[in-house]
Amino acid sequence: MRLKQVRGNKAMEVKGYRFDRQELAGALGDLGTFLPLAIALITICGVNTSSLFLAAGLLYIGAGLYYRVPMPVQPLKATSVIAISMAASLGMISATAIAMGFVFVVACFFDLNEILNRFFPRPVIRGIQLSLGLILVKKGFDLFLDHRLLGNGPEVMLNLAGVSLPLGILIGLAALGLILTLKDNRRFPAGLVVICLGLMVGAWNSRLAGLENLTLGWQVPGISLPRWSDFVVAIPVLLLPQLPLTFANSIMATTDTASQYFGSQAKKVKPQALFSSLGLANLFSGFIGGMPMCHGSGGLTAHYRFGARGGGASIIIGGIFVLIALLLGQAAPLIFNLLPLAVLGVLLIYIGVAHTFLIRDIMYSPWELGLALGMGIITLINGSLAVAFALGLPVAIMGERIRGRSICQ
Repeated sequence: MRLKQVRGNKAMEVKGYRFDRQELAGALGDLGTFLPLAIALITICGVNTSSLFLAAGLLYIGAGLYYRVPMPVQPLKATSVIAISMAASLGMISATAIAMGFVFVVACFFDLNEILNRFFPRPVIRGIQLSLGLILVKKGFDLFLDHRLLGNGPEVMLNLAGVSLPLGILIGLAALGLILTLKDNRRFPAGLVVICLGLMVGAWNSRLAGLENLTLGWQVPGISLPRWSDFVVAIPVLLLPQLPLTFANSIMATTDTASQYFGSQAKKVKPQALFSSLGLANLFSGFIGGMPMCHGSGGLTAHYRFGARGGGASIIIGGIFVLIALLLGQAAPLIFNLLPLAVLGVLLIYIGVAHTFLIRDIMYSPWELGLALGMGIITLINGSLAVAFALGLPVAIMGERIRGRSICQ
């Protein structure tokens, strides 16, 4: 194995994969999106902690090795939100992952590029990217303005000159200042500094953080075989609302975003390959009691904006997740809950704003920009990317026909 040491930045390169502070910072860049949903699935729906982190970690490592760009791994958002809201059973969640994996595996055997391009034209993709960015910003502000310091703790107020202020907001403002100050600093990457300091703040009061209940050890991932009744409920309730968004964001928008950020370096990021990796990963995750997973354009922006420039970042975070699965088990949610809510919120706001910049190439096309902005406004009003997509797609198709252009152009 070829190892290359680069002086100055102290970067190690292993067969073309870089492992340095920038890649480490970028590797942690998507935790603000990953952790809240993952922890909720564990605590509310009973998903096996070791299974969740093991499946996600292995997909991260495999994606980093194959795609050679910082390919994100995230919970299926619509599915996760619905599952959390209804406290879905582990059997239903496993059934969803297996069904989603089956759909992707079947899709990878067919050349769907023409169909996908036909039904996901550029203004719709930009509308999805803008809408997702706005969702991240909105969620970020909700966390930032939460008066609790930690997700599992009470409100914490600080008296300054007779004025009572939430401590979390002050910490969030400090985190924002660090991000803006260090966003281009290669010696002290902003994402790494903010997350490390956030964990230190969370651990500052062991009683508040609940560290007295910390126990190490792992939950053995077992074989999860959902019942037929689980599939009967999971497919219409958890799977079908997610499918259009997954095809749009996890496949088409991710392919487009990777091309914008990495150019020819992302040549392997193609719909067929994404179908394959997600199909196999979801089948594996479902059978060991993990969560349904996807890639995502927002996660790709998160990794990129915080410094990741290659597959090394995915291998780093994947390795961390595998170690968490093997060593920490049930303690993982407690440890990650050490991150102050305001810090997670600031990370999401920064990522969301950066993600909205992906529409810059349609700024001089009034038709495409108008459609993308319309989808973003609908998402803000309704709170659902699915509704914006369902309304934006037929408008795009009709608009292209009226303008006399092929939808494939």
